[in-house]
Amino acid sequence: MSKRLEIIRLGVVPYGQALALQMKLRERLKAQRDEDLVGYLIALEHPPTVTLGKRGSFEDLVNHAWLHANGVEVFKIDRGGEATFHEPGQLVVYPILRLSALGKGVVDVIRGMAACLGESVAEYGKVAAYDLEHPGLWTQDETPSRKLASVGMRVQSGVTTHGVAMNLVNQMIGFSMIVVCGMPNTPMARLCDYLDDDLDFDTFRDDFLARFGAFLEVNCVDGKLELPPPEDWVLPDQEWSKA
Repeated sequence: MSKRLEIIRLGVVPYGQALALQMKLRERLKAQRDEDLVGYLIALEHPPTVTLGKRGSFEDLVNHAWLHANGVEVFKIDRGGEATFHEPGQLVVYPILRLSALGKGVVDVIRGMAACLGESVAEYGKVAAYDLEHPGLWTQDETPSRKLASVGMRVQSGVTTHGVAMNLVNQMIGFSMIVVCGMPNTPMARLCDYLDDDLDFDTFRDDFLARFGAFLEVNCVDGKLELPPPEDWVLPDQEWSKA
């Protein structure tokens, strides 16, 4: 297997820094001459942050006082979808991939990524699947179904950015302060809610990364990189509090 995918495991990274990193790696892939390198998988967490996709708006922020009091940053970004919430304890994975090198389309990648998440979730006795109409990973063994993960990606010049946010051991209260994915009162869940024992974040992360690498049919190797310095970070939106 000659195709190579670099895995970048990070801790809690400010959203603006991670967004700058995605843009940097996208440009690197567009310019690089190493045909064996198909891309990067960045696995990390974010401090409390709201992101608004292309269909999201400031009207999705329903509790400005709480967002201000908790230092939540807001970013309007170019991924698909609407509003979601990030915080520590939530696994975020950004696949920065050259689709032509993989021989896959973005829909294939999204569905494969969600299927791999579902397989990792199944290791803990929970059934979850991707919902195309309401993009994300939803539980299938309870009524109403609850959303475990949000999915949203973008393709530019054949390279993907953005990705998936999987609720593992995060606090979850932030979701009640926004309109999640354009659906008021969306039932959200985290995997640890269904377990009697503690959920190990790193174990779940590594299981998912291995499954996703196998789906992409690549050789996964540990990668190293320098994070963008503060002067290169993408700045949060300051207009939301005036909306």
